[in-house]
Amino acid sequence: MSKQHLVIDNGAYNIKAGFNTGEDSDVRPTKVQNALTKTKDGAIHVGNQYQAQTNNYSGIVFRRAYDQGNLTSWETEKPVWDYTFDELSPKKIFDPSITHLTLIESPFQLPQLSTNTDQIVFEEYGFNEYYRCTPASLVPWVDFGNKSNNDFMLVIDSGFTATWIVPVIYKSVHWEGVRKLPVAGKVLNGLLRELISYRHYDITDEPILINTIKEETCFIAQDFYKALNSRQKLQCEFVLPDFKTTTTGYVRKPKDTISPDAQLLRLMDERFSVPEAYYHPEIITLVQNTPLKNLTDLVVESIMACPEVARPLLSANISLVGGSTSLPNFKSRLLSELTKELPSDWLVKVVEAKGVERDEVSWRGGINLTNDDVISDITISKKEYFEHGSNWCQKQFGFKNV
Repeated sequence: MSKQHLVIDNGAYNIKAGFNTGEDSDVRPTKVQNALTKTKDGAIHVGNQYQAQTNNYSGIVFRRAYDQGNLTSWETEKPVWDYTFDELSPKKIFDPSITHLTLIESPFQLPQLSTNTDQIVFEEYGFNEYYRCTPASLVPWVDFGNKSNNDFMLVIDSGFTATWIVPVIYKSVHWEGVRKLPVAGKVLNGLLRELISYRHYDITDEPILINTIKEETCFIAQDFYKALNSRQKLQCEFVLPDFKTTTTGYVRKPKDTISPDAQLLRLMDERFSVPEAYYHPEIITLVQNTPLKNLTDLVVESIMACPEVARPLLSANISLVGGSTSLPNFKSRLLSELTKELPSDWLVKVVEAKGVERDEVSWRGGINLTNDDVISDITISKKEYFEHGSNWCQKQFGFKNV
């Protein structure tokens, strides 16, 4: 068999994985829930297996391998990887010994934890070649059209555990400009859970329901205070699951007829006050005593930490990455806020890759990178790993101390 190229975006919420087939540029990754789950009947499920247990969605418990953005538990992660490889290659023809692995991990991963990952890759699975990097470093390899200057990109990556602002100059991360906001999907889910449980129904033990409500109803207000004053008009009704007619719940449309026994959740300001944590992080009461800068301030700070000549080029070439950036109005609100803060003669623009979902942008960049000759120069082989020792990967792939 010829050499295969496998790209894994190892996100804390979802794993996006797939081979570079070299045939179809529109190929999509396989998405796997990066968790072990336990349903009410005590059964343990790996990855997406729980999705078949629709009658047990209530009270389901997720155990994730990530803690505060760091991959801390390979005891949890390895079964999910095994499940992912089975999904990618159902006929068991996947052979790591002839496979090049491009692995995407979050920025500033603790070096010892990254070393643990390297050991798993080479010593447990036996991959032949390996390249490890951050999501943002692969974004310039995505085709954003002729009008995009991929030499200077500001990547805003908001996924499950945190939001990262990463300037990428000449396809290398400018580490002095990297900033982190601890607001993303997980925090938004927590805020929504507390609000709904306090105001309406106790949904503390319903993580799937909470995530569904967030994805179906929440949006970022273009003007928060204006939205607050017209919250009655923004009201929507969410039909809670009864596990007979619906297992996940749905937003009721005006003409929908529902069962007289159906439970309705009427949401008003919850819809936009939860995502407002991006711009007013003081909403997060758990860290009330820790002053947090908002997304706008951190983006400006990140740009200003870069070389002066690059700053207007970065503001004109912003890329949004990660599932949480798919919240309605994320792009328009960000542009509005940045235009107020950055110099008036700078262009502030978000570029988007056509046909690529935001949570798949980095994975797509990884696929495109494996088509480039440069991949052979930045790769570490299994032979080199065993020659130089377990710290070799960290020296080659690790972030520069800043």
